[in-house]
Amino acid sequence: RTAALASAEFTTLRLRLLKVAARVVESASRIRIAFASACPDADLFRALVLRLKPAPT
Repeated sequence: RTAALASAEFTTLRLRLLKVAARVVESASRIRIAFASACPDADLFRALVLRLKPAPT
């Protein structure tokens, strides 16, 4: 099954993220984003984040 935004451009992803109200919590080693419980795109963004890889050091 393909994701809803599998062929989306970066600007589309950026606009979808900007339109979602979320709380951002920063710590020394990570950044956490807390979505509202009624956020329709939370699962989609969670799947995107899990597919990201850290930059090589």
